[in-house]
Amino acid sequence: MLKWVWKKGRGFADVVLFPLSLLSSLYGAACRLRILFYEKRIFPRKRIDCHVVSVGNLTVGGTGKTPFTIFLAEKWREKGYSVGIISRGYRGTYKGPLLLVSDGERILEKVSSVGDEPYLIAQRLKGVPVIVSADRFKGARWLLDHFKIDVILLDDGFQHLRLHRDFNVLLIDAMNPIGNGYLLPRGALREPLTEVRRADVVVFTRSENGSDRAEWINEIERFGRPCLRSAFRPSALIHLGNGSVRSPSGLAEGTVLSFCGIGNPDSFARLLDGLGARVEERISFGDHYAYQFSDFEKIRERAKGIGAKWVVTTEKDAVKIKSWIPPDFDVWALQVEVVFWDDPQKWESLLLGNVKR
Repeated sequence: MLKWVWKKGRGFADVVLFPLSLLSSLYGAACRLRILFYEKRIFPRKRIDCHVVSVGNLTVGGTGKTPFTIFLAEKWREKGYSVGIISRGYRGTYKGPLLLVSDGERILEKVSSVGDEPYLIAQRLKGVPVIVSADRFKGARWLLDHFKIDVILLDDGFQHLRLHRDFNVLLIDAMNPIGNGYLLPRGALREPLTEVRRADVVVFTRSENGSDRAEWINEIERFGRPCLRSAFRPSALIHLGNGSVRSPSGLAEGTVLSFCGIGNPDSFARLLDGLGARVEERISFGDHYAYQFSDFEKIRERAKGIGAKWVVTTEKDAVKIKSWIPPDFDVWALQVEVVFWDDPQKWESLLLGNVKR
């Protein structure tokens, strides 16, 4: 229902949805007041003796925070820095103060306990401790007490103002920058657009070329914030049963059934279309969907019905469903990597040139 509302712009919809518009105004006032209290130090910010970087967004839904967090961790490690990651563990069953997902060598928790995003991060990153903690300050202190850390990444940390950060990376989906322009619940904005000013760099994700969204970039640069353009490029197909790896270009050969339970299913569809995949059926579940065995019976039946050569899902879905897949049912996860349209010198200096040991 809310996603339908978030597609409605200004005009007659404002009259019909006036109660939601009123709630948005109240929500916006509360957001601004909270931010002001932190800026005036009425609410204290806490610091730690480590370089802290936030990766976040202004809107509800997927902008690619998890793959971007993985990307940054990999790049800093290539430069010789030790990295730790803190996630809030959205939709995980664990509600306590802190949980170690991975010590950098082993994954120590179930995906159902910690949520799909931190589990995927832990799975992709070896040598990087990952924890779930709603209180990012306590989580950061714990990481520093137990590991040698140069850089701490906050996955989805833009709105978490209690912990001081040295660098704010703000992600904006180039395909749908701010939705209908309204704050929650009338729109998808978690904060007013003016809070772009808190970012040190704004990265447009899912950018189709090196010059799209120029009008939005001009608007954001008025706040004095530098902008980058990035995209997610398919890098591999991973078999969920035996772990074998294939080139994603193989999806152009034969019929495809795709399924996912993510915040932006259209982005997954565009990735498959860009590979030339002949997708005969797309099945979309809700974001962070809790799969059941019966779902795979239906997916398998549909795949058989259309004669699908490939059954494909996202990496984020894959971590939740691997143990559910029948051994004789071939399901593949599409792995992606971050690429930039900007010159490497530009994005490297903006994103990686500010860490001091």
